[in-house]
Amino acid sequence: MTHVKPLLGSLLAGVCGAALCATAVVADAMPPEKSLSGVQYELIGRDDIYSYKALDSYQQAPFLDALVAAGKLPPVKDRLPKEPVVFKTGAMVDGIGEYGGVFRHVIGGRPEGFNWLAGQHQGWGGINMAVQECLVRQGPRWQVKAEEQTGPLPNLAKSWEWNADMTELTMHLIEGAKWSDGDAFDTADVAFWFNDNVEDENIASRITAGSFGGGAALEVIDDYTFKFVFPSAQSNTVIEGLAYIQGCPGPSHLLKDKHPKYNSSARYDDYLNAMPSDAVPMPVLGAWVPVEHKPDEIVILRRNPYYWKVDEAGNQLPYINEMHFKLTTWDDRTTQAVAGTGDFSNMENPGNFVEALKQSQDPNAPVSAKFGPRTLAWRIELNYAANMASTEYDKELRNLFRNLDFRKALSHAIDRDAVGQALARGPFAYPYMGGFASGSPYYKAEATFFTPFDQASSKEILAGLGLADTDGNGVLNLPGTGEDLVIDMTYKAQRNDDRKQIDAVTSQLAEIGIRVLPKSVDETSFDPMRNSGDFTAILQRANFILPTRETCGNLPVSDICPAFHLAGAEGRDMLPFEAELGELVTKFTSTDDAALQAGYADRMQTLLSENIYNVGLVQVPAALLVNKRVKNAHPGTPVFMYEWAEDSVIRERLWVPADQQIGELLQGTVAEY
Repeated sequence: MTHVKPLLGSLLAGVCGAALCATAVVADAMPPEKSLSGVQYELIGRDDIYSYKALDSYQQAPFLDALVAAGKLPPVKDRLPKEPVVFKTGAMVDGIGEYGGVFRHVIGGRPEGFNWLAGQHQGWGGINMAVQECLVRQGPRWQVKAEEQTGPLPNLAKSWEWNADMTELTMHLIEGAKWSDGDAFDTADVAFWFNDNVEDENIASRITAGSFGGGAALEVIDDYTFKFVFPSAQSNTVIEGLAYIQGCPGPSHLLKDKHPKYNSSARYDDYLNAMPSDAVPMPVLGAWVPVEHKPDEIVILRRNPYYWKVDEAGNQLPYINEMHFKLTTWDDRTTQAVAGTGDFSNMENPGNFVEALKQSQDPNAPVSAKFGPRTLAWRIELNYAANMASTEYDKELRNLFRNLDFRKALSHAIDRDAVGQALARGPFAYPYMGGFASGSPYYKAEATFFTPFDQASSKEILAGLGLADTDGNGVLNLPGTGEDLVIDMTYKAQRNDDRKQIDAVTSQLAEIGIRVLPKSVDETSFDPMRNSGDFTAILQRANFILPTRETCGNLPVSDICPAFHLAGAEGRDMLPFEAELGELVTKFTSTDDAALQAGYADRMQTLLSENIYNVGLVQVPAALLVNKRVKNAHPGTPVFMYEWAEDSVIRERLWVPADQQIGELLQGTVAEY
């Protein structure tokens, strides 16, 4: 069993010793971080969490016995793979669980659709992870000791190996896993995901062929074996791109006929919406299947009777029969968790930090709260694609964004301490200068350029750029078109923390003569808008912890990455430092040498912060709230490290004692297709 011991100290600021990272010389040093309480653990080995093996016998949730007896389901042994995933009891803090009950989520998102192959999200907040299973897994790595951090954990791919020159990666799938409708999962699903989605330029897949290993090709060997062939030598880090949310196959037996490649009458818009949010159930590989969606009210998921994971006693997982996602707001998620009407919250909304901490410290409180490192950071993304501007005004504005001096003026104009206090009173917020958040193992304060609050410098820089208020209305005028310098800044309407920061930024930039027009967009529309490059500027929370996680959203690795600098018809007009950033990503993923990787990340951090690739605002820690009735929620699970807590806490292992279970809304049912 994993042992836990408390430790008072500062939030994790990353691990980067002198032997690993060269110290950058910076003009202004980052201010010292204020400390909060954390937790230190005795970590375990990779193989101590789960393995793949056949057991002598298997059991199922009791209500499934009647469905088997009626011939509606095959016996449990026939629904499981040849060698299922077996979770080990020693890594479960509360041991083998009891079947039944409900796990209650509260989220602010709304399902866009269930075709995740085409880039659709399912509302975030854990729905995605409940239905998707990916080739490898990242979340549980936070429990693994450093000497065994050799890459992601296996999942649908139970093992893999490289050829001698690291140009071919052969992966072996779990044999006999099934979709929730009983259809076999095999390499046909993997090939459809990669060849017909990732490599199709008409589909906004979560990864692109060009960004994965420099342009990998996939070859099917047999039903359970395939390989990636890369144009150059790779390293184990490339495998991290096959975890959530990127390397997750979909049900080809349902989607293939709706794809234009296989159906001449189909259109790509039709394919994108092939699994709409209200068309439930649909086949999934996850532990729970969406069976009911009441817009703006609730999404209900029921256990997947074909789920391919068990515990050491042979009990088919998950333990919990039903999962609820109440559709309200992100702020309400924490409110309901603290009140006991929700079971889980990534406490990411700083406005609730103080009150939630007070209430959770009450011994009679229904939840416990543990803070982790600062991994939540907000930034302003400026659109650099001047060659894609639709008007002369937009072109002039985007060319201004491309000027480093202008970006310095913006950064100096922002009082990050004031922004942080607007989010949450107290020591929670810390200045963010772009690049890796300070909770990243690759963050280094010495490699980070800091632009302090100095509006006098901002005004001097802007004047030097020829920007002046020529019409006396308090707003600077562009020297080319002569129009007011107005920045449309998009943010997510449902994110109260984003709104607070955009209010502060609007006020502060007005003080130097720049007018900001806040533009709210609902979360369902946000990703398509951002991915298309149809924006001037965006204020949002962006999670940049690992160079190999959400790479496309942060670094220039392909024509569509990042969205704030897309390539036009004539290609991308690179900023001076962008080529080196792309090269550093390639170097990072081409080695397993930890010292070299740390050095490359160090250089990335310097380039990102000194060039103000994004205008950083603030970064805060987060706390995980879990109802005390829920067992096997490992103490100290980080809200975000290698993955979000919904994956890191391993929800298929969670259970609730029978005398504390809440009644199921759809008791005794499974998805019917």
